[in-house]
Amino acid sequence: MLSVCLMMLDSEDERTRFIQLYEQYRKLMHYVARGILKDDHLAEDAVQEAFLRIAKNFHKINEIFCPQTKNFVVIIVKNAALTMAKGNSAAESFDAEEFTESGESWADMAEKARYEEAVQAILELPEIYRHVFYLHEYYGYDLKETANLLGITVDAAKKRVQRARNLLRERLEDKEDGE
Repeated sequence: MLSVCLMMLDSEDERTRFIQLYEQYRKLMHYVARGILKDDHLAEDAVQEAFLRIAKNFHKINEIFCPQTKNFVVIIVKNAALTMAKGNSAAESFDAEEFTESGESWADMAEKARYEEAVQAILELPEIYRHVFYLHEYYGYDLKETANLLGITVDAAKKRVQRARNLLRERLEDKEDGE
């Protein structure tokens, strides 16, 4: 599987960096997928699917060893596992706390209290919207790339981003009104 991903990359530098990513996050990704699918073989399939999605968009990853990349690979493998688990009652939701670092870009947009409210509102988004929001708004993937990474249609990605924004706006306005 690794060799297939490496063939998808253009340069030797990308291949070397992809191997670093693979070695750094493979076990974490398996752990996440195993937690959702409750089966080692299915988890391995989800990890392979996630690495294929990552390889297709590897040019967008700047640093291998950073919290943003860690969150990114977790989102991708989690989505691959959830796609595999559709209709499977063994699928469980993961704790959103693992994504708190991803809210950093909001810090420049508001004072500290507002920032914390925004991060909390993002963490409270339903998982289906939170993942697409992170990929599109925080990581900067366009809708086509986001859809490709999550294994959904572009229209579905667009609608989920739109709904995530609306939910965030409503939640933040409700907090302002409640003060």
